[in-house]
Amino acid sequence: MHVFSLCHESLYYAWLILSACTGTPTTSVFSASMAFIYMGKLPVELEGTTMTEQLRKGVLNFRQTLFQGIAASAPAGAAVATMTGSAAYALGALPLAALVAFAIVALNGYIIKRISAHVAGAGGYYDYIKMGFGKIPGTFSGWMYILYQVTAMSFISLSIAVFVPALLSQIYSINIPSYSWFPLLVASAAFGYFVSFGGIRGSLRYAMIMGSLEIIVVVFIGAFLVLQHPSANTVSVFTAKYASGGFSGVAIGVLFMYTAFSGFGGMTPLGEEAKDARKMVGNAVMVSTVVLGLFFVFAAYAFTIGWGPLNMGTYAANLVPGITLSDTNIGLWAAILITIFYINSILTDNVVFTNSVSRITLAMSRDGVLPLFLSRIHATRKTPHLAAAIMVTASVAVGAVSVVEMGGFNAFIFTGTVATLSALLVHMMANMSLPAILHKKGSKIGWLNVVLPVAVSLILVLVFYGTFISISAPVITASELFAGWAVFGIVYSIWRSPKVKSFTKEDLNTVVD
Repeated sequence: MHVFSLCHESLYYAWLILSACTGTPTTSVFSASMAFIYMGKLPVELEGTTMTEQLRKGVLNFRQTLFQGIAASAPAGAAVATMTGSAAYALGALPLAALVAFAIVALNGYIIKRISAHVAGAGGYYDYIKMGFGKIPGTFSGWMYILYQVTAMSFISLSIAVFVPALLSQIYSINIPSYSWFPLLVASAAFGYFVSFGGIRGSLRYAMIMGSLEIIVVVFIGAFLVLQHPSANTVSVFTAKYASGGFSGVAIGVLFMYTAFSGFGGMTPLGEEAKDARKMVGNAVMVSTVVLGLFFVFAAYAFTIGWGPLNMGTYAANLVPGITLSDTNIGLWAAILITIFYINSILTDNVVFTNSVSRITLAMSRDGVLPLFLSRIHATRKTPHLAAAIMVTASVAVGAVSVVEMGGFNAFIFTGTVATLSALLVHMMANMSLPAILHKKGSKIGWLNVVLPVAVSLILVLVFYGTFISISAPVITASELFAGWAVFGIVYSIWRSPKVKSFTKEDLNTVVD
């Protein structure tokens, strides 16, 4: 096939996917239908493309694998800004909400560790679910996984495009043109793409260095706040004393706090590239949950003490309370420092999400779920460059259309809601795949491997419900898109299943050794 023809096929497919992501629920489903009907007509072979093309195997060490997950949670970004959703309900009990969320995430991480000991590949949760439940549920989970990753990247880029101009105005009295959101959106996404395109080892060395620095900076600021207010330090913030409505406020705060940990399993798509992946990926997931858990509990405590447990209602209403605290309690230099690392946190988040979505798309392409050209791997960089380019472009389109149609803040809520709903659904399906995988392997399942996935999945159902506590127009639109995408995903998964590669019992012993 000629290069021009390949480009034409790629661009047309990308246009249909972008339309699916950015239209109304009805047009989204129509566009998705057209995209995948068209996909069925794509050639099964392209010039220079074979199913033998592989990512570099065994090139990532433990620290690089670990920071794929840590950076995916954007520690500084979450600590400085997005903990406000939890603080709105937990108020002065924010540290307790962080501690309980940490415990839940640790249990979820343990389940993923158990699964990754049996299944390792570029598909991450998609591979887990397909191995456990078969082609149709696996294809459906991959479909939802893509929705999660694309809208999450939109949400990440909007964190710079929408909030950076606002914080520059509010904190530093610097006003930039109103149209700046668009070049900031494009630049944020492009940065993630090009760093990821450069190679998995280079991108994760970047994530490791920048992720470490942002954690150090936030811990430094937090320690300063704690030491500056010695009389305010109290263990009562680890009780429901200061929460809105007591334990009910803490419970709702936990639901929102859980989302701060959303990237803890971000290293699961590195199953081909991590050394001894079946051990390393699971261990990295557990260490990631511990590092993020301790970090978020400390940040929640420090910022609560710095702001004042009785004043946390105004904390929740602040645009970027972590930066405001740094400015008022330490000085302008601290505010500038943490602003730099807030932006750095978001940019690094885009890098690791691009790493993830490109590998998940690659895995689905190899299996026959998506067009084969999406499994193309760059000859020298050894990265899924076409898959990354299409998904990053889709994320920019989703973000841009959302801002134009809804406004900046509503677009932020819309993309965040879609990403949260999709991620929770995939996480629940992945959790429940553990006993199914053990059954397929012929291993003893044991009561813990059934009870724990069910219990954690039920908790995630509550988190799912928590998304609808604050009903607004962007939340309703997000819910409609999520529902329409899911319904079509079910239909498509059934229709496409005869052409999708199956996992077998033997694959449990052959996937990435």
